[in-house]
Formats: sequence, structure tokens, C-alpha cells
Amino acid sequence: MDYSLAEIRAFNATVVCGNFSRAAEKLGVSQPAITAQIRKLENRFEYPLLERFSKGIVPTELGRRLYRITSQFQDLEGAIELLANPQHISGEISLRLAVASPLVFMPLIADFRQHYPQVRLKIASHSSLKCQEMVMNREADIALCPLLDKPKGALRLAFHAHRLVAVLPAGHPLCRESEVSLVQLNRESLIFSRSHSLTQFVIDEGFSQANLEPCSHILMDNRQEICEAVSFGLGIGFAFENDIRPESRIELRPIRELSDEVVEHVCWLKNRSTLPGIRDFIQLALQQRCMALPAEEQLDIA
Repeated sequence: MDYSLAEIRAFNATVVCGNFSRAAEKLGVSQPAITAQIRKLENRFEYPLLERFSKGIVPTELGRRLYRITSQFQDLEGAIELLANPQHISGEISLRLAVASPLVFMPLIADFRQHYPQVRLKIASHSSLKCQEMVMNREADIALCPLLDKPKGALRLAFHAHRLVAVLPAGHPLCRESEVSLVQLNRESLIFSRSHSLTQFVIDEGFSQANLEPCSHILMDNRQEICEAVSFGLGIGFAFENDIRPESRIELRPIRELSDEVVEHVCWLKNRSTLPGIRDFIQLALQQRCMALPAEEQLDIA
């Protein structure tokens, strides 16, 4: 069965833009032309690709699966255009960043903005796992997050390392200690993060290896909200040390048994490395990382 490039372009633009009129504007065609191409494409499938609503469209599960495939055509077109016209890139360049650690990566993002003001940045904050999923599904161009394992088909640049710490309310008795133990923390009222967060994964692993079974009566999703709860004496929270902005109402203490650092990475799909925006962001991240490293150290790029 022959699928036309016009159908694929119309479908991709509609998914990205969220409605037919913006997709038509993006491609420089009429809205009826977009809907006609979408109709032709949908007729090739047993089930709908898009759900229609009064304010736009949302891809169905089948539509999302198709977009993971068809979005590669956008990469192919961009790579061909760059090869044919290396000094001229037509249209607006946008870069979608999925960020799990905003405080760690915001200086890099600001530096990129200063060097490439013409690039439109779309920044979304998510958990580390969600950031990885977004890159793999081409919902984001680059993930900025901790990685325990390298996703298949992706490259990563080790950018920053920091360890997990306990977040204590100022004046808490444990603040007199230079570091705290899991045994000490097990006696306290604890505030846990959502179960799918890397922070909670590291905490759970630590308590499990220490044969401890902590009990938490407070679960929260946002590290800033956890810090606010800690400051009001609701319990002791946890975070990676450079994810927390210093303030007088809380204090951070290393956890004796959790001394290993977690590495924050810049992660992207290998076959998208040369695309405008992605290529420039990676190069800038590489330059920053090289400047921060002692001369004898090597970068972890794989």
C-alpha cells in the first residue's frame, strides 16, 4: 500500500499543532486540504487515528503508535535540507526539552538561549522516567535528567553528578549532625515522593538494603512542595542536593549509606544528532562540560 508524503506531512502537522487549522497554516495549505489528506490516511486503517473535539484533536493510541513512525520522516526531511543547504535553514527552529532537574540545567538552557535566540524553546518538567519516554517517543528532542541505564538507540552526555540528601526543617535535632543515617531517619516522620520518581527509587532501595521498613503518611509529587512541607515541620523529605534551592527554613544533610552520586545526563536519539537545534544544544552542553572538568578526566558520551 502506497502512503503519500502529503498524507504523512498532514498527519504529523496535525498531531504537533493540535488542530487542523494550525496544521494548515504550518504547511502553507488550506484546511480542507489537510482534512482530505487525513481522511485518506485514516481510510487505510481499521480504527481512527485522531479523536476530534470542539477545540482540537488528540491522537488515539493507534495514532500515537503511527506518529512514532511517521515522525521519523520529519527528521529525514530536516537532515536532507541541512545537507543540501548547510548555511540556510528554512522555517522556525523549535527545540523541545523534557527536564527533570530544572535547577541543574537552567544555566545551560539560559546559555543556549543567549547563543541561539532564534530557536523557539518548549520546556516541560516531568519525572526522569517520563523525560526518557518523551525522547524515545519523539515527543521531546532532548531529555535533561538522571539516567540509570542508556535507552536503546539513544546517546547521552554525563553533565552533572550529585547525591541524595535528607531535607530537614531548620532547628531539627538531626541538624546538629554532619550526616544522618537511615536508622536515624527511620525513627522520624518522613515525606515520600511519587513512587515512579528516581528520588523515591533510590530511597526505597537504600531502606531495603538496610533491612528497614520506613512508614510515611505524606506523599507529594513536587520537590518544591516537599520543601515547603518540611519547612512547616510536617516531616523529613528527600531530594538530590542540587535540585533544592538553599533557604533558611530548611537544611540538607548527606545520608551515610547513600553516598553514591546520581549522574544527570543530556540524552537524545542517536539518529537525530545532526538536526538543527539538537546538534547546537549538544555542542554547547559538551563545551560547558569540558570547561567544568579537570584536564585529566574524560567525558562519558555513549
